[in-house]
Amino acid sequence: MKVTHKTFTQPKEILANDHYVAIPYDCKDLTPNAEGIVPAGTIVPKNDATAIGVLLWDVEVAANPNGTVVVHGFIEKKKLPAAPADTVNLPMIKFMD
Repeated sequence: MKVTHKTFTQPKEILANDHYVAIPYDCKDLTPNAEGIVPAGTIVPKNDATAIGVLLWDVEVAANPNGTVVVHGFIEKKKLPAAPADTVNLPMIKFMD
């Protein structure tokens, strides 16, 4: 039997408050970082005019590509891995400074 050990830490919280609406999202087409994770706060599918929302939690694509994307709510801009591009149009999301 194969045993894998992982260390878990407190999840990264990108929300400014508990008022949000999210949808399921298949992250298999997103580019993960060197550890194989698409970090919370990633604008999906791309940080451009095609954006539909912001990834709520880290997603380890190889283990389970299912993620959650916030489509309505208040998000702390300083907690995002990259600032939203000028072309991002997410009218139901308020990025808080």
